[in-house]
Amino acid sequence: MNYCLNCGTERIESAVYCHRCGHELSVRVSQPLQENEGMPITGEMPATQDTLWGAEEAPSTSAGQVPWRGGQVALGIILVLVSLIPVTGIAFAFGTMAGRYDDATMVWVSVHLMAISMAVVVWRLSVHKRPAPWRLLDLNPMRYPLVKSVLLALSALGGSLLLTVIYSAVVNLFSLDAISPPDIGEEIAFPGAAAFFTFQAVALVTPITEEVFFRGFVFSGLIPRFGVGKAMVLSALVFSAFHLSLGVLVPVFLTGLLLALLYRKTGSIWPCVLAHAGQNALAVALEIYG
Repeated sequence: MNYCLNCGTERIESAVYCHRCGHELSVRVSQPLQENEGMPITGEMPATQDTLWGAEEAPSTSAGQVPWRGGQVALGIILVLVSLIPVTGIAFAFGTMAGRYDDATMVWVSVHLMAISMAVVVWRLSVHKRPAPWRLLDLNPMRYPLVKSVLLALSALGGSLLLTVIYSAVVNLFSLDAISPPDIGEEIAFPGAAAFFTFQAVALVTPITEEVFFRGFVFSGLIPRFGVGKAMVLSALVFSAFHLSLGVLVPVFLTGLLLALLYRKTGSIWPCVLAHAGQNALAVALEIYG
């Protein structure tokens, strides 16, 4: 039997980090504590990174084997929420200078500033000084064949769109205006060929950064403490709350569940990015050209 040298907790088979304290399990021991001395037995030589997972590899977060835990996740959420204040102020200032394209400029600036904020938080609280950080965040190649991964992503996208349509229909049927999805408005997009920059921000930057943060960081960091099911629900709730609109709380929550399930199924962030990008691109395209 193997145990964590940091806290003495029994090691889960194939785990690389302790599910209790997050300590890197670089050494395997045959007993939890030395008799009468309270010290772990280190009967084996420490394993190097190369013998654990290869010189450039790290474990997959899809199995919940990550070095960060609920405390870092909670701190990360708070820091990103706090960053909304300066981001909003800076985006408003740039929008004011942009004249007739103020809304489009505010969207573009705020998306990129939030992307920087999320990237810094994730880097500092989860993968800083860790080997192969892209693997810890499951930015690695998909373990499923490409065609199957794309089909799963499209299924998640279709399910999300269907649930959104059903939600909107129910809200309209019962005239629940208070929780009706808000109109986006074509003013959020730049006109003509400049619309490329809106798509670049909303359908490329946003999906990548949000999937890394909400699925790669939040969801995977909650798994060791709450288990997969509760971690899915909690991460979807956080994902929904970050959209700061009562009218999208339910559909975004449901989308968050589907994306967490997709992430868990494929073991990679990229199918989630594809599904998320498809939904955002459709929303922007309908507002501009619909």
